[in-house]
Amino acid sequence: MALPSWQFPPTNGGIDFVQDPSSGYFRGNPVPNLVREVIQNSLDAQEKDLSEPVAVRFCDTNLDKTLIGASELEPHLRECLKRAESTNRKALIASYQRSLNALASDSVRCLSVVDSGTTGLKGRIWDALVIQEGAVEKDGAAPGGSNGIGKNSVLNVSDLRTVFYSTQYLGRRGKVEKMQGKATLMCHPDPHHAGQQLQHIGFYKSADGPLNTREIPDVFRIADIGTGVFIMGFNPRSENWIDTMVASVVENFFFAIHHQNLVITISSQSRDEITVSHETIDQLFQSHALNSPARCYYQAIRDGKPGQTPKFDRMGVLDAYIATGAGMPRRTAYVNRKGMLITDSKEQKINPIAPRGKSLWPDYAVVVVPTTDRGDEWIRTMESASHDSMSSGQLQEEKEQREAERVFRKIRECLRDCINEAAQIEKYGDISNLNELAAMFPDEFDPDSPANRVLQTHTIETTVPQISLEDSGPDDGGGIQNNATGDTAQQTRKERKKKEEDKEEDPKRRQANTNRPDRAPGLNRARLIPKDATHAMVAFTFNEEEPRQIRLALTPVGSEAGRENRVDIVEVRVVNPDGLEVSLDSGVLSLTPNPGQRPVLEITANGRIDDKAFRLG
Repeated sequence: MALPSWQFPPTNGGIDFVQDPSSGYFRGNPVPNLVREVIQNSLDAQEKDLSEPVAVRFCDTNLDKTLIGASELEPHLRECLKRAESTNRKALIASYQRSLNALASDSVRCLSVVDSGTTGLKGRIWDALVIQEGAVEKDGAAPGGSNGIGKNSVLNVSDLRTVFYSTQYLGRRGKVEKMQGKATLMCHPDPHHAGQQLQHIGFYKSADGPLNTREIPDVFRIADIGTGVFIMGFNPRSENWIDTMVASVVENFFFAIHHQNLVITISSQSRDEITVSHETIDQLFQSHALNSPARCYYQAIRDGKPGQTPKFDRMGVLDAYIATGAGMPRRTAYVNRKGMLITDSKEQKINPIAPRGKSLWPDYAVVVVPTTDRGDEWIRTMESASHDSMSSGQLQEEKEQREAERVFRKIRECLRDCINEAAQIEKYGDISNLNELAAMFPDEFDPDSPANRVLQTHTIETTVPQISLEDSGPDDGGGIQNNATGDTAQQTRKERKKKEEDKEEDPKRRQANTNRPDRAPGLNRARLIPKDATHAMVAFTFNEEEPRQIRLALTPVGSEAGRENRVDIVEVRVVNPDGLEVSLDSGVLSLTPNPGQRPVLEITANGRIDDKAFRLG
């Protein structure tokens, strides 16, 4: 029986490979990216006939370096270092110096990742993972991987850039076991034959191929049907990598864990074993990811039943879990069918199902999950290589991109309605029922029970009110006027767009405008909600990077603009947030909200407040 050895094939005049570009997708956060990719692979390989969850075990240990053929691998690493030094590639020099340091002692640090409840690496699946580059071969419906480069995330935590793969699966004649090592280096001179150039990838195997059952060392044997990934020269780049790993597991796989489809175990030589499961995830969120938005997504799926959307073209029906309450992140998370979080970004260019938030929405969290494999597969075609964003721009054809944008637009509209319903904001034509503000209004029949009646107010046609800053100059003009309706509103928008275009065409005006200290602060969804003739509620969202003082007043508009009778604010009560300071000066309200706050104020005026005649300005 021939002993296994490292084999780097000659280039034979082929491509000169210097460094692997695919691992760069995962370099920024090596441990979280490793967690996402290897667990996703295990979920993709879940055995359908088993009722038990997929179990993945991470274990940090030390192995005798003779088990990985270190004495044969070392000369190849030295040749790589020499080549990096000859071209003064500093990053590569440091990388191969770390490689040699990892082999300086009798043992080598190893992180093993072993799963069970999976199918193992059968046939072409083994080839795609171990031998081929850029290939995807996975069993099961709607597999998470789509680019075939996620497997290279392991290289960012391996100083040796070396991984051993071991698997056990059911073949036609019973159980099959095999193992093989793989090193991803750079093209380098053959350390044993002068003048010959070797390829960048080498394999640790026998002359006939992967090691079989009788040849596999015990440390690489898989006890059950499944797959083992052994990362050699493990270097997590952080002392608290275990806590980082736990946080990444609960933040990215809360859906699969809660639904008892996944159990993760993490062990090391220096700390007690940690198990992430349906029974422990709540506690681990508290200890490892308390302030993570994912905690709110987990709460949404834990405490509520999903609502179902209509059937969308290509996407099918979606489950939508919604939770509202103080501290929710006001985000929409997309989770794939396997139970992994893909994105929860507020940016529609990378999370195109995220609806725009409304200032009168309470804090909320939405989790969206496709109910069909077909919809999940469609989304997968639009995922980035690192599987943390999605965009129609990933599609090849312009027609497909337009179709995707149309579907995403319908999904956003549907989710807006779902959030409105969860927030108890119901619309009846031009009338809005704002239950969240009902408690602020006295019941005309029973003042001691203010929240037992429906509050109806006229919706004001405005998104950005007229705003004056305290430090505004004489040319400020009071800010943006945007309270017109119908044709007037359309004309106002066109005029404003024309003015903005004129400003852009004038470099001097553009530069002067950029340097002005009195630019209008970002107020979204400012609302004036009359209570009675002289009282009203004011609500808006403040979206500045830093607190800034702003001034608000009641300003006549339309046919009322020429009134001689001025209406001033004479009293103000802060409904929320606590601690917000306001002041009044000559009928003008001044306040300094913090970024992201959604102040609600109650104002009293010295004249009649009519939502058709007055706006905030």
